[in-house]
Amino acid sequence: MLEKIDLGKHIDDHTYAKKIAPLYQRLGVLQRVHWDLRVPIIIVVEGWNASGITSVIGELIQYLDPRGFVLHSIGSPKDEERARPLLWRFWTRTPARGRMAIFARSWYSRSLAEQVSGIDWKSRIKRAIFDINTFERQLTDDGVVIIKFFLHISKEEQKRRLNEREKDALTSWMITQGDWDFHAHYDDYLPIIEDYISGTDTRHCPWTVVGATDGNYTRFKVYSTVIRTLEEKQKVLEKKRQDKCGPALPKPPRNRIRRVAEAPRQYTRAEYEKILRECQEQVHNIQYLLFKRRIPLIIVYEGWDAAGKGGNIMRLVRAMNPRGYDVVPIARPDQTELEHHYLWRFYRRFPAAGHITIFDRSWYGRVLVERIEGFCEEKEWKRAYHEINEMEEAYVEGGGGLIKFWLEVSKEEQYRRFIARQNDVLKEWKMTEEDWRNREKWKEYEKAVDEMLARTSTGIAPWTVIESDDKYYARLKAIQTVIAYGRKVLE
Repeated sequence: MLEKIDLGKHIDDHTYAKKIAPLYQRLGVLQRVHWDLRVPIIIVVEGWNASGITSVIGELIQYLDPRGFVLHSIGSPKDEERARPLLWRFWTRTPARGRMAIFARSWYSRSLAEQVSGIDWKSRIKRAIFDINTFERQLTDDGVVIIKFFLHISKEEQKRRLNEREKDALTSWMITQGDWDFHAHYDDYLPIIEDYISGTDTRHCPWTVVGATDGNYTRFKVYSTVIRTLEEKQKVLEKKRQDKCGPALPKPPRNRIRRVAEAPRQYTRAEYEKILRECQEQVHNIQYLLFKRRIPLIIVYEGWDAAGKGGNIMRLVRAMNPRGYDVVPIARPDQTELEHHYLWRFYRRFPAAGHITIFDRSWYGRVLVERIEGFCEEKEWKRAYHEINEMEEAYVEGGGGLIKFWLEVSKEEQYRRFIARQNDVLKEWKMTEEDWRNREKWKEYEKAVDEMLARTSTGIAPWTVIESDDKYYARLKAIQTVIAYGRKVLE
């Protein structure tokens, strides 16, 4: 593949100056157009060491409004990033609507650096390619424009440039032993890089491979490709032919999950308190072992209003070390969150290695509240089943633990709890007009809940239904489920 790229293309200085000048203004205009259209743009510039990545990006940003873009120069991960899945650091850097993110190296370089080691590196690269394709497809389905470049030079040209830079006092500091080590393995990395490029050259996110021997040609090729891509996107938007949700995806198969509110048994208060204390001690020990082995754990709580999520979480964390867990209550997204892909705000709160994050409501709001209340389009919430399953699979395959609870309560029991809350001065703050409005749409929510459970209960991330009419039983079942899951993960 790469050996077929013409490395001899050249543009002389006079011709380059004449051809590039009108493109400067055009790119600035297109940046403002897409800002107004609220189209997020990602530009990825990858390539061999010394292939001219810095030069290309320097030329690209000269006439861009600096308020509308951010440049990410990707190097070795920081401690916070190293403690999370590879794509986490890039999800959190995705641009808001109308903004532009330029990556000087990206998830590709980091994947190459982090996956090409150990005895199982080939299967890990295969998995990384799958995860990258999923990541890019989810973004483009949401309207993001991704433009990817790989700057290709020969091994001989790379050696010449490294030697040249090393001899120049102004650039010698840029050359490290790592550059020479990478150069020494050029022939080994070549087929791996080709696998990455061919495996991620998709319809929605194609590569532009540039023969980068001549700097003028390289910069002009990148500039003109960015402009052509943005012009094509503008035409589609102006003709109102943009499919915001991308191609229709088949729905995930249904796995029938039975919702039951009535507890199969009851506990006396004395029994409940005794078992709860024993369970809390076990949870404390499991938390310590997860931290010691650097295994992150996510616990998702979903359920009807007044199903007991808050009380359930309080009993679960009571004996935990507070420095090792976070409870994240999910409310309506703020304006910044609305400007990004809906999963963005959840990726930002994923736990570091060894920590626990408990979501009091979660990304499932996309297929529940947002679906019923019309906060997203039908095609968007239908697409979300796949996106959620893909996200959860990637997280678990990457070494994380995931527990998902649905707290089921009967309509009659919910009504009793609503009234009790309104009559209790210590609990009346929990009740809002929205709770009563949601109750009026019980049947609509039931349909959405059933489909959510059926479409997203997978072998790698199953749902656990908690019978919650009896609070004692619900709390014990949840904490016992966490204990059983923790022991399984730690085996």
